[in-house]
Amino acid sequence: MTRVLVAYATRFGSTREIAAAIVHELNSAGLDAQAAEASSALSPDEYDAFVIGSPLYGGKWMGIAGMFAAITSDRIDGKPVALFSIGTLRVVNEEAGNTEHREFMASLIEVAPNLNVVSDVLFNGYFERANLPWYLRIVDRFAPTPQGDHRDWSVIQSWAKSLVSEFNFE
Repeated sequence: MTRVLVAYATRFGSTREIAAAIVHELNSAGLDAQAAEASSALSPDEYDAFVIGSPLYGGKWMGIAGMFAAITSDRIDGKPVALFSIGTLRVVNEEAGNTEHREFMASLIEVAPNLNVVSDVLFNGYFERANLPWYLRIVDRFAPTPQGDHRDWSVIQSWAKSLVSEFNFE
């Protein structure tokens, strides 16, 4: 059975919930998917395909997710990889959010050129002002993001289902 690792980084749990939804869709399609927080303890040799994701903060993924992708890119050895970002910038400005995601993807591929990226996507995230550190609360006053859960579960599920054909395991 095709084994898929969904590796993610999360600060407040929103990305973990998205990873669980992706795993659910992949398992429903007959793959053997599991989610785990990105870390150096994960062994890419045990999997046939990968989904890696993180929230975007200031145009970058959380360090552990980016490092997992970059450090394991050689060990992934041409296996298919799908990447997802979570962000709230595009809730306010769609083009700026999409640009932020595209620029990060380009920089990730630059440091991890061996990743066989078959799909990448940006999902709207969950935003709660109370979770912000004090310095970002100041920034948020000048460019406020609407609070709440902006995740579109049907978009997430649809993308996850599309990975089955992207991974060519149908």
